[in-house]
Amino acid sequence: MQLDGQFNRHWSFTTQLLLDKSVSYDLDELTEFAFVRYSPNASWDFRVGRIGVNTYAAANSRHIDYAHLWVRPPQELYGSIVFNALDGIGATYYSNNPNFNWKASLEFGQNQERGETPLNSEAYSTDLEEVLSLSFEVDNHPWKWQLSYAYIGSLTVNHGDQIKAIQNGLSALATNPAISTFFPLISAEALSAQEAFTIDEEQIDYLQAAIIYFDGQWTMQAELFNIDAEKGSIPQGYGGYALLGHTFDSLTPYAIYGHFKSDTSPFKLTQDWSVAGSDAALLQQGVESGINSVRIDQETYSIGVRWDFSPSMAIKAQFDHVNIHPYGYGLWSSSLDHLDSTTKVQVFSLNMNFIF
Repeated sequence: MQLDGQFNRHWSFTTQLLLDKSVSYDLDELTEFAFVRYSPNASWDFRVGRIGVNTYAAANSRHIDYAHLWVRPPQELYGSIVFNALDGIGATYYSNNPNFNWKASLEFGQNQERGETPLNSEAYSTDLEEVLSLSFEVDNHPWKWQLSYAYIGSLTVNHGDQIKAIQNGLSALATNPAISTFFPLISAEALSAQEAFTIDEEQIDYLQAAIIYFDGQWTMQAELFNIDAEKGSIPQGYGGYALLGHTFDSLTPYAIYGHFKSDTSPFKLTQDWSVAGSDAALLQQGVESGINSVRIDQETYSIGVRWDFSPSMAIKAQFDHVNIHPYGYGLWSSSLDHLDSTTKVQVFSLNMNFIF
């Protein structure tokens, strides 16, 4: 639900509440946007509060299904985005040039996301501090281009008790005098594993480019992205998607291809920790599985159709065929037994969208 209001020709506000599958349903979690906008003239726009981030093409309409052909957005890009909004400030400059219309946006702020680990539903939170987003868009009908960059100055993951127990176990193993004396390589690996398992004030760079074409009949949309982090245990890589659709009266069939390729190798401990005891062996298995479970490596082939049977209502159907590569299940809830194997998944979605 979105509520927009205008105090006068310079001041306005926007509030958007989103009810979806969340860890909690308090007001803070439900509030997607809540900001005040100041527009001193036709060229400038300033926002403060919980603001959207213009780092991808559907930034301002991701949760407005009616605005898109697809039923499920390409998960390779939209499933890997760690934040949709910031608590902070934003500014946009509009050129208002009829021959070459462009705008530049900047956002700065912070964000906290709450979630659950897929395997045991244990709650965790992700703190993002010093987030800077820059975006440049050109709109020359029927074409639109976008180039954006986001920098996360500090990413911290606050784990639940089970993950903390693994971290404490790694610390105990790495500092155990007997292990250090008789199995120094295992001690060194435990220390490096503890470092990989801990996400504290890490930096991330995100680069995105998009191109959109829509002439009333043909729809073409593509986005490319690259996520880079110094720590290899943070999900990162490159990919994107391409969409092509054509409207025949009230029907629009379309096809989508999406891809996410991790640029880090699966996390692997080379030593056999079982020589240090059964607890160490279980710890080794838990560490490898835990880190590799968030790695992303997959592609999706989708076909669908949208039927606009009235001016304000549409029915959409979509079929997705997903190839998940070994140690590439970061977008899925999956058993740890299957992490090292390839899986093919088929998803059929049907929904009805309307606006009022």
